[in-house]
Amino acid sequence: MLETYLDLLDLCYFEVTEAFKGLADENVWKRPAPGLLSIGELAGHAAYADASRFAGEAVDGSSLTDLSDCKIKSPLLDERFSYYTKNIEITPTNEQLTMTAAQVESELLRVHRESMAYLRELNPDMEAKAPHWGGSYRELMKYLVFHIAYHTGQMYSVRHLLGEETPDN
Repeated sequence: MLETYLDLLDLCYFEVTEAFKGLADENVWKRPAPGLLSIGELAGHAAYADASRFAGEAVDGSSLTDLSDCKIKSPLLDERFSYYTKNIEITPTNEQLTMTAAQVESELLRVHRESMAYLRELNPDMEAKAPHWGGSYRELMKYLVFHIAYHTGQMYSVRHLLGEETPDN
C-alpha cells in the first residue's frame, strides 16, 4: 500500500515540475499580494512537510522538527516555512532569495526524493499511528497527496496573479 501512495505522490510532483515550467526567476520569491505566499515559499513549505515528517526528529509530538537534527539539509528547509502564519510574517533569507526557479524546483524534488527514501527504509505498517500525526500512516499519506496537490494549485495561481503564462493546467 505504501508504494501506491508513493506513486500518487510521484504524479503530484510531476505536476509540480509543470508548475515550474517557464517560471521567471524574478517571480520565484515575489508575493503577488499581501497575505499571499510566493512560489518559493510554497515550495519551502512542501519540502518542510516531507523532511520534517520523515527525515527529522519531531518535537513535542507535533509536526514541527528541530531542523538541526534533520537528515536532509537544504535552503528550503527553514522553520519559517512550517506553517502559513509563521511564513507570512517573515521574509525569506538572502540565501533563499538568490535561488533561481530551476534551483528551487531541483531542491524541492531532491528533498522529496530523499524524504521518501527514508520513509521506504522505515517501511511502516500503514495502519500504525504515524509519529507527529493524528492518525495512521495511511491517513498521513492520503493527506500528503492532497497537500502537494493543493499547494501546486496555489503555485499556478501565483503565476497567474503575477501575469505569467503557464503550461496547460
